[in-house]
Formats: sequence, structure tokens, C-alpha cells
Amino acid sequence: MARPDIPITVIGGYLGAGKTTLLNRLLREPDGRRLGVIVNDFGSIGIDAELLAAASDSGVINLPNGCVCCSLGNDLMQSLGLLRDVEFPPDQIVIETSGIADPLAAAAWGTSVGFAPGGVVVLAAADSIGRQVKDRYVSAEVRRQLAGADLIISTKLDLCTPEQLQQALDVLDEHAPGVPIVDGLAPIDLVLGLRLGSGAGPTAANPSAEHGQARYSRWSWSGTTVAAGRVVGLADAMRDMLRLKAVLDVEGHHLEVHVVGGRMSVHEVRGLRAGSRAEAILLPDDADGEALLVRLSAAFDALQS
Repeated sequence: MARPDIPITVIGGYLGAGKTTLLNRLLREPDGRRLGVIVNDFGSIGIDAELLAAASDSGVINLPNGCVCCSLGNDLMQSLGLLRDVEFPPDQIVIETSGIADPLAAAAWGTSVGFAPGGVVVLAAADSIGRQVKDRYVSAEVRRQLAGADLIISTKLDLCTPEQLQQALDVLDEHAPGVPIVDGLAPIDLVLGLRLGSGAGPTAANPSAEHGQARYSRWSWSGTTVAAGRVVGLADAMRDMLRLKAVLDVEGHHLEVHVVGGRMSVHEVRGLRAGSRAEAILLPDDADGEALLVRLSAAFDALQS
């Protein structure tokens, strides 16, 4: 049986933005996923000795939690091939790009055979992003990174006053209009996409209320077989979604729908259990969030009527 395509998520951001901190968090809290992480150097992510299970001759390091790491070296294609071809391949691959690289170049591999796009996550240090976008030497790289992001994680919030943080958010809005912005404590399934089947109802967290960050609202839905003619109306309901993943049982054929940072993709999948289900993460303010949840629930419920 053919292996499923492996989503590739790319983490970018200028030097000092916090990419290593995020990678360490992903490896320690993979949210039930078997992750494959590609980095320039194993030492850069500071894998603790007690976390190491084994290093194979291929250069792949196995961790006890099921995750695997691979050194980028000079050949990204070779590194991706190593992770794809291991006996137990990862559920998702995370690539850390260098601080001066364009993450979209690495993300392009998500369209190759055996892989799927998993989004571009760009980290931006709130205490320095304003200077970086104006710097004569680094502004081109920083602006390119922001423009290619599906999700921006604002870091170093503790080093900013509320006024400085607002200035940083204004800069990000200017150079990445429409791209969702979250803080460094964003849920793992927001950074990596959603995992179906948890059955969890809507929950919310507020990790950075002191900086005015909005709540993360979760929503889930499950149903049965739906008629093909009813699926069309979902597109409008799913606009403004930060992250959404749905499996729709359309008259016996399954469609997998992904929304990442406002971009939607749909493809057919096989071998799934009967029924339809969906989960989403939103980043609304209280008023708009309630309306968005109502709209989303009504649209999915209409599939069954």
C-alpha cells in the first residue's frame, strides 16, 4: 500500500528570532505526531543526551518519543529522502531554514512526489523587527521572509512595553498583510496543523493577555456522509480560518480539506473510516469569534440536512 504524503512545515525567521526554542518545544511536545526535523546541525537544537535513543548509519537520530532528526548538510533533497524512506517515516517533517534564507524555497519541496505543503511559519522578534525591516543590509531578507509566511509567531514579547509591542504588530501587518500573528506560546497543533479524531470540544487559552493577544478558540464537528452538491457552500464559511482540517465523506469518497493562514487546498484520500469530521483553530476577538463559530457550525450542520 502506498505511503501517505508527508506534510512539510518550514520554520523561518531572522537570526535570533527564536527558531531553536520553537524546535526544542516541538520535539518535546509533538502533540502525538512522529516528527521528522531537518536542521543545519544537530547541536543547534541542543538535543539532551538523555533524549537520544540511537543514531543510525544513515545520519538519522531517533528520539524515544518517536521523533527523528536529520542534518541538512548541503542537500535538502537527500535529507528529505532519508526521512521519507526510513522504516517508520514521520507523520510530518519540519525544516528549519537559516536566518538569512528564504523559507519559500524549502517549502517548494512540499509540492514534490511523496510530500505535501504544511505551511510556512516565520518567527519575528518583537523587540527588533522594526529595525530589521529598515536595515540596509538585512531588510530584503527579513521582508521576503514575512511576505512568504502563512503564520507569523511574534517572539521576545517580554522585552517590549505594550506600546513597543503594538509598533511591532503594526510593522508585521504592513509587511505581511492578512497573515495571522500569534505569540510563542501558541498551541502546537496551531503551528503544525490539526490532528483529527480527538473529539475535543471548543476550548480557549489566553497565554499573553498582558500584551493584548487574542484568545485561541477551538472548534470541532463530526457527521456522516454528505451530498456532493452541499460541499460548495463551505468555502465562504471557512474564510478567515487560522487553521482548519476536515475530512468529508462525500457519497463514499473522502475529501481532505486544509485551510492554512487563509489558503485552502482540497484533495481526495483513500482508506479512511466512514463519516465526516472537522477541527479548526481561530484567533478572533470575542465578538467576531462567536459569530465565526456560529457561521462555521451552521455551514457544516447544513451538510447533513
